[in-house]
Amino acid sequence: MLRSLWFWIVIILIATGAAVTAALGALHWLALFLAALVLTAAVTLLAAAYAIGRAEPLQIPRLRALPNSERLPVIYDCDVTMGHPFREVGDGLVLLYLLGEPRVNLLSVTTTYGNGPVEMTTRAALRLLNSVEHGDIPVLRGATGPEDAAEANTAAHHLRDAVNRRPGEIILIATGSMTNLKHAAILDPEFFTKLRGLYLMGGVTQPLIWNGRRLVELNFALDPQAAYQAIHADCPTTIAPGQSGLSAVFRGPQLAALQALKDPVSRLISRRVRSWFALMRTYFQDGGFALWDSAIALMLTQPGLFEYERGHVISDRDDLRAGRLVTTPNKRGPVRIVHRVLDYDRFINTHFAAWHHLGQQLEARRNP
Repeated sequence: MLRSLWFWIVIILIATGAAVTAALGALHWLALFLAALVLTAAVTLLAAAYAIGRAEPLQIPRLRALPNSERLPVIYDCDVTMGHPFREVGDGLVLLYLLGEPRVNLLSVTTTYGNGPVEMTTRAALRLLNSVEHGDIPVLRGATGPEDAAEANTAAHHLRDAVNRRPGEIILIATGSMTNLKHAAILDPEFFTKLRGLYLMGGVTQPLIWNGRRLVELNFALDPQAAYQAIHADCPTTIAPGQSGLSAVFRGPQLAALQALKDPVSRLISRRVRSWFALMRTYFQDGGFALWDSAIALMLTQPGLFEYERGHVISDRDDLRAGRLVTTPNKRGPVRIVHRVLDYDRFINTHFAAWHHLGQQLEARRNP
C-alpha cells in the first residue's frame, strides 16, 4: 500500500488541505470546501481504479517458443508513456505484447512524440524494456516535432539502415506521429519499397465520438505530410483508424482477470495501467480505456479477429491535418482498413497469453 501512487496522492491532498486551512485563518471555511472538492475527486478516481470486483484465473493458451526462421522481424515506432501517471498506456501494452508473442521477433524500438515529448517516450520505452529484462533491445530516439531535420534523426537513420540490411523482410508498426517514417524516406527515397509490410495506427474515417464525447485525432494530424507519405507507401499497408479502438475497450472484468494471473508481467501491467484506467473510466463512463494501438498490432498476428476491407486512401494533406481518412473500397486496393474487433474475448485472451508468456520467461530467468 505504501508504494501505491494513490496512497501518496491522498496523503498529499490531506496535508495540503490542512496547510491551506491553517494559513488562511479567516477563510478556513472556503479552504475546507475546496479541500473537500479535491478529496471527493481523489476518492472518485480511487473508486474507479479499484472497484473492479474479482475474477477467477483465466484458462489461456500456453504459447511455445518458435525458431527465428518462423518469426516475423518487427520494428516498433511508438510514443510510449506507460509508467507515467495519468498517461496513455496503449503503446506500452503493445510493446509488452510484441515481446511475449512467439511469432514476433522484435528487432528494435524507435521513439517519437505524440503521447508525450520524445524525451519522455524514450525514457519510458527504456524503463519498460528494462523492467522485463529486455534491455538488450535497441531503443533509438526519434523526432521531437515535424520540423526536425532528417539528418539529425537517430531513429530515421536506424530505420533506413535496418531495411537496407534486410530488404523485403522487416515489418514496421507505427502507433505515434509518423515523422520518423518521413525522415527515413528522405534519407532513402526507396525506404518504403524495402519494407515487407507497414502497419499504422491513426486517422479517423468519421467523427470519433465515444459516449457523447468527441475525440481529436492525434497521430496523423501531428505531421500531415508524414502521414500522407505513410498512407501512400509503396508496400503492403494496413491502417487501424480510431474507430477500431472503440470496439476494443479494456474494462474492469478484464483488469480483474489480469490481476488473477499473478505472473510478474501481469502484475506490472496491473499497476501501471491503474491511473489511466481510472481516468478514462471516469471521463468516458464506459468502464475502462480503449486499446487503440492493439488493433493494429494484433492485425499483424491475428487478422481473423477483425473486420477489415481493402481499398484506396485518397486523403490529401488538408484532410490529414484533422486526421481524416477518406477511403474508397476496392477488393484489389493496396491498403487494408480495420473497422472493428469481431471476437472481443479472443482479442483480450490473445493479449493475456502473450503477456503471461513473457511473465513466465521472466520468472524463469529470475529463478533458473
